[in-house]
Amino acid sequence: MKKIKLDIINILKYGMLLVIIAYVVILLAAQGGDAPAETVKNNVLAVTDTDGMKEADVQDFKRYYGLNANDYEEVLLYLPKDVMGVDELLIVRVKGEGQTEAVKEAAEERLDTQTESFEGYGAEQTKLLKSAVLEERGSYVFMAVGEDADVAYAAFKKSL
Repeated sequence: MKKIKLDIINILKYGMLLVIIAYVVILLAAQGGDAPAETVKNNVLAVTDTDGMKEADVQDFKRYYGLNANDYEEVLLYLPKDVMGVDELLIVRVKGEGQTEAVKEAAEERLDTQTESFEGYGAEQTKLLKSAVLEERGSYVFMAVGEDADVAYAAFKKSL
């Protein structure tokens, strides 16, 4: 009788372990994002006020982030038009998993540089920079600085 109880307990333990593993796999799969870049771009730009920003080119991406745009699947970058502006939008679709970390590090460095530049005299700019959204999701890295950064991020997540 004791042997049967022990076997049932072991079976239940392994069954529960399998359920937990399956749950984690489902959660990780749901976090991915492989929507077309054009869809993501259109959905984010539809809710983002880009009046104070200009669309940047590959040279701007290289200058401000130190990365080569040709190394990535897709790069969307909007920079502030005004030298006192900090509104910024960056969406990068990477080609491989190892690239997300490099893009995130470059974006963090950009945020740190901007924060240092405005700290002490640009209270509003510093506040916006400190509340910036920087996330990786699936094959994308997303960064937004500005009043509507959370709205842009919500549209980004919904697109995936």
